[in-house]
Amino acid sequence: MIFYATLLLASGFIAGMVSSEVRKHVDAALHEAEVERQLKQVEHDLEIARSIQQSLLPRIRPTVNGLEISGWNLPADATGGDYFDWKLLRDGRVVVTLADVTGHGIGPALLASLCRAYARSSFDTHADVVHAMQHINRFFGEDLPAGKFATFVAAVCSSEEAKVELLSAGHGPLFVYSSARDTFVQFGAQAIPLGLLPELNSAEPLVLHLDEGDMVVLATDGFFEWEDASGEQFGLERLEQAVRKARHLAPEEIIAELYHAVKHFAAGTKQMDDLTAVVIKRVPKAA
Repeated sequence: MIFYATLLLASGFIAGMVSSEVRKHVDAALHEAEVERQLKQVEHDLEIARSIQQSLLPRIRPTVNGLEISGWNLPADATGGDYFDWKLLRDGRVVVTLADVTGHGIGPALLASLCRAYARSSFDTHADVVHAMQHINRFFGEDLPAGKFATFVAAVCSSEEAKVELLSAGHGPLFVYSSARDTFVQFGAQAIPLGLLPELNSAEPLVLHLDEGDMVVLATDGFFEWEDASGEQFGLERLEQAVRKARHLAPEEIIAELYHAVKHFAAGTKQMDDLTAVVIKRVPKAA
C-alpha cells in the first residue's frame, strides 16, 4: 500500500511538473504570437506613413521656359526627414524647396510634412523669398521639439534670363555648375537652420543668371556622407565628378547617375541617412 501511495504521489508530482511546463510553453507561444501581431501592425502603419509621405512628393516636373527641374528622394528607413517640393507662385515663377530635418524615421517624417505645409503657405502669401523664409521659421519653429531643427533651401526660378534666387537656411553646400568653364562653385548658407532661433536673420539671397548647360544642384548630406566599408565618405569631390560626368543628360538622369555612383562607391554598405537631390538645369528656351 505504501508503495502504491508513493507511486501515486510521485505520478501526481510529475504530472504537475509536466502541466506547469506545458502551461509555460503555451504562455510563451501566446506571447510570441501577440508580439508578432504587434510587429505586423507597426509594419502596416509604417507602410501607410511611407505611402502618405511619398504621395506628398511632386510627380510632374514644373514648367519654366528655359529651365529643366527634377527631384528625387529615398529615405533610409520606411519614412524619412528629407523632402523636396515645388510650387507655382502667383506671379508665374516657380519656387523649388528642399529640407532635411534632423534624424530619420517616423518623427522627422512628420516634421518634414509640417515644414512642407508651412513652406507652401508662406510662399503663397509672400512673394519675397526672405520674408517667406522668415515666416516659415517663425511658425515651424514653434512646433519643433527641443533639440530639433531643419536645414532648408529655396530656389525661386524665373524664365526671365533663366534667373534663380537661392536662399539657404543652414543647408549647404549649394553646388552651381558652369558649363562654359566646366567648373563647380560651392556656396554656403545665408542663414542658420530653421527652428534654432525665433527670428531668422538672413543675408540677401544669391541671384544667379544661368547660361545654357549651367546647373544648380541641391543635395542632402546623405549622399556625400555615405561611407564605404573602410569608413571613407563619398565626399563632395566625387559628387561633383558624378554630376560633371552626366552633365549632358536631363536632370532626372543626372540624379540617377549620382545615385549609381554613390551605390558603386559604397559597395554594399547600408544606407544610413536619407537621400534627396534636386537639379535645376538651363536648357534652350522653347519658341
